Amino acid sequence: WRFLMRDPDAAAHGVGKLLRHVGEDNVLWGTDSIWYGSPQDQIQAFRAFQISDRLVQQHGYPALTPTLKAKVMGLNGAKIYNVDPQAVMRHGAADPIGRIKLARESSPSFATYGPRTSAEFDAFIALTGGSPI
Repeated sequence: WRFLMRDPDAAAHGVGKLLRHVGEDNVLWGTDSIWYGSPQDQIQAFRAFQISDRLVQQHGYPALTPTLKAKVMGLNGAKIYNVDPQAVMRHGAADPIGRIKLARESSPSFATYGPRTSAEFDAFIALTGGSPI
């Protein structure tokens, strides 16, 4: 997605072909962010992305509805790993940090996580005992 999102037509064909031929219940969001840093910009781009009506009609791609995007962004993976999304939401809402997060953030959140400057990165490394992991 990192490379496809640069070209909306290529992205539409890539996502559309996956959804049409593999099925919307079998497409999962993944990232290679270990190499490129936070995937937040990619997540935001996918959340906002739409396949044009022309390509939907011409190629039979499904429209990217909020329900379909929710499947790709996590619900399909939850099935594979036997995770109950509702239980996760209840647990997060009961957690003190989860409550603060819910009170502060809109949905979707446009926050970018991780160090943004070399000073923040150095401080992060110091907190982790000299290891970024």
